[in-house]
Amino acid sequence: MVRLSVIYPASPGSRFDWDYYLGPHLELSRRLLSSRGLVRTEIDRGIAGLPPGTPAPYHAVGHLFFRTMEELGSALSATAGEFIADERNYTDVPSMVQISEVFEL
Repeated sequence: MVRLSVIYPASPGSRFDWDYYLGPHLELSRRLLSSRGLVRTEIDRGIAGLPPGTPAPYHAVGHLFFRTMEELGSALSATAGEFIADERNYTDVPSMVQISEVFEL
């Protein structure tokens, strides 16, 4: 299994609209990716850093899971432009992306 993680840094003064992200943006993800191999989605909402009580370094981390790198690559090539265009609707910080191999233990 492979995972695409989209990470949104919480820089001072940055904006992140959770209502939009969990509403229209999540629906866009499901609509565009469900038929392209998306297995599941997980979203992390940053609530603290270390030590506990310090600000979280990230607003959010969105995880999109696919069975294979080929499915992920195909899904991204068909939809990346729409996701990039939608990002300005909920944040003003550039996202970071990582693709990982997932080991289920």
